[in-house]
Amino acid sequence: MELKLTRSEEKDLPIIAKEYGIEMSKPPYNENWTEKKSMDKMKFFNQFYDLFTIRSDNQIVGFICINPTFMCPGEVAFGEEMVIKENFQNKGIGTWVFGQIFEIYRKKGFKKFMGIAYIGERPLNLYKRLGILPSKQGVLIEKKLK
Repeated sequence: MELKLTRSEEKDLPIIAKEYGIEMSKPPYNENWTEKKSMDKMKFFNQFYDLFTIRSDNQIVGFICINPTFMCPGEVAFGEEMVIKENFQNKGIGTWVFGQIFEIYRKKGFKKFMGIAYIGERPLNLYKRLGILPSKQGVLIEKKLK
């Protein structure tokens, strides 16, 4: 399996948008993503963040989006989203992708990688293996707005 991580191009967006909608509709997210809503989100990511396409043997199998300006621009690379097609999960692709991302941002001078992980999310074990641990400085807070 030959893996590649490249900056996303316009032609990649419909494919990764479709996978985003599929994966985010599953537990624990259970979100309702239309094709248009997913495509709009990918266009936004591609314009304002660092959006990377994941390929296995030249087939698009997912994406990862990094926000380099969310917190402490130039110091914290914030993982916004990552999706890998279901039939390519649990094959080491996520581990490989994070290794690439850590190296890219380390070379750019970033000091930390941060992101949000949902309780019960399948990738939590992956994150722990990679040394991505819960922050000791803060917690995610929320309030439902009616």
